Amino acid sequence: MALALRLYDDHPLGVRAFVRTRHLLCPMPDIERHVPTGGRILDLGCGHGLFSAVLAVSSQDRSIVGVDPSYVKIDTAVRLADKLSNVEFMQGTIDDFQEGNLDAVTIVDVLYLLPPAEKERVLRRVRELLAPGGRLILKTNDTHPIWKYRWARFQEVVMTGLGLTMGGDDLHFFACTETAGLLRQVGFRDVQVVHLPTLLPYPHTLFSCLK
Repeated sequence: MALALRLYDDHPLGVRAFVRTRHLLCPMPDIERHVPTGGRILDLGCGHGLFSAVLAVSSQDRSIVGVDPSYVKIDTAVRLADKLSNVEFMQGTIDDFQEGNLDAVTIVDVLYLLPPAEKERVLRRVRELLAPGGRLILKTNDTHPIWKYRWARFQEVVMTGLGLTMGGDDLHFFACTETAGLLRQVGFRDVQVVHLPTLLPYPHTLFSCLK
């Protein structure tokens, strides 16, 4: 994790502060351990590219593409590709990404920005892009315990309100049972739910499932 953060040392102060705060609030090393150590991986909604960088520095056998709709964040992320041989970035959405037979797709703290119907559509598209037996690693915040959920929701309302995260006027958090059910509904199998340990007031939940 420290190596990935050092990749931002030559970036503006605001970017460095943002990615370091993101590191403190999101248990990326715990998520990374669930991602296959090799193969072609799409990091959907990669933002400034921090989790893509964590994946890249943790294993040279991974080939990562980070995709995000924000021009500003991708402009920051592409500078990392000059320092890492196994990662690249593109601006766009999952609809702009056409490469299939992926070994894994990672989605970290993104789906809460999408209405239910759009969540389903994106997950169906993810499944199409995965190779048979490919793995989806999805990190979200649960809606329980309620006090942790309220804090996480408040933080995201602030982030979207300030324009630091792209999103609409409403947020769409799902309980972990709803998310697991949606994953099975769109065709994923072997859905595993992992509640990630943290001392911070966030109900971090990870889903790992197979095409």
